[in-house]
Amino acid sequence: MTAIPRRGFEQTEFEIRMKRIQTRMSDAQMDVILLTTEPDVRYFTGFFTQFWESPTRPWFVLLPLSGKPIAIIPEIGAAGMAATWIEDIHTWPAPRPDDDGLSLLKRIIKELPRRHGRLGVPLGHETFLR
Repeated sequence: MTAIPRRGFEQTEFEIRMKRIQTRMSDAQMDVILLTTEPDVRYFTGFFTQFWESPTRPWFVLLPLSGKPIAIIPEIGAAGMAATWIEDIHTWPAPRPDDDGLSLLKRIIKELPRRHGRLGVPLGHETFLR
């Protein structure tokens, strides 16, 4: 079992959160949710870092309809993400202004199983895509 960062919760809490959102995703006929903000990513992964201070580097986490979250992040954050319960971590050498992880994100989304053909994105006041 992977250690969760000191400030985080036990792994079972994150598993409960995933099951809860996956139930809602199934009800909404959604295959995956794309997370891009620090609060959303931290809620589902436990990932805590100061790298969020960079206003230009995107960080992506996918919540699939089944299974664990998938991280698509700059390689500088790989060790920190590996300290959470997340096992499926994909990185790119950032910064790379011509393609800051978007082609990697696209490829991983295309590889996910499709039942409904729908991707969800939170639409809160602080939702953004860098």
